[in-house]
Amino acid sequence: MKFADLHTHTRLCRHASGTPEEYLESARKKGLAYYGISDHIPCPAGYDTLYRMAPEEYGQYRDEVFRLKKLAEGSGVEVLYGIEFDYVPGRMEEVYAFLEKEPYDYTLGSIHYIGELPFDDPDYEEEVKKFGIDRLWKEYTEHLCRFAEEGPFSILAHADLPKVFGFRCSDPEWLCKAMRPAFEVCAERGKMLELNTGGLRKPAKEIYPSKQLLSAAREAGVRITFGSDAHKPCDIAAGFDAALALAKSVGYRSVWTFRGGKELELPFD
Repeated sequence: MKFADLHTHTRLCRHASGTPEEYLESARKKGLAYYGISDHIPCPAGYDTLYRMAPEEYGQYRDEVFRLKKLAEGSGVEVLYGIEFDYVPGRMEEVYAFLEKEPYDYTLGSIHYIGELPFDDPDYEEEVKKFGIDRLWKEYTEHLCRFAEEGPFSILAHADLPKVFGFRCSDPEWLCKAMRPAFEVCAERGKMLELNTGGLRKPAKEIYPSKQLLSAAREAGVRITFGSDAHKPCDIAAGFDAALALAKSVGYRSVWTFRGGKELELPFD
């Protein structure tokens, strides 16, 4: 089958390493058919500036993506132009206006903060504990459902990210019910759910989302994509064998990618 890695980063995000050419060569060696570049959007202004490109660097990001598109011609790998944007309550008009200006093949929608708490940042692990694990899950799922309703993303990224340090919800059944509305909205509006293998490289040691949540998404009719969340060239397509097995185990028979903003199905068999 053909594989697409739709969640990858660049050195411009300030927490990744490697040259664009090294990422592309890794995609080629891994046998990817589609290599999507989806670094963090530089807005809203002043938001999370330590872990994303500055607004004045965006032109460089765009140029690198389109240079790689041309460089990849004839290599067997198609480079896709994506972006990852966060849900920042009360400040999304600025983000949506930015998104409308660019000819993305697809967009990733993410949540990395609850209020002022960057809950997936290792420097804030103790703050997460003080905040309260179940409180975090409750507020996260509320944000997720609102984001699913209003966010113009193509793909919902790492849907149970709060488990990154191994802090799992004490009531998995409740979590499935709490996330179900988000899955139903995604299914209804054609938004997809990412199987993000980055969790395998974190203390959680598990793909995002969990098998239980993925099964709920499958029942709701949500389609899926694969993403490695690569921050190094060697991370490209890492863990995709496990993602394939997980997807098959809950009944999925294909994964999806994008080309020119249009959806493309990649069957497993």
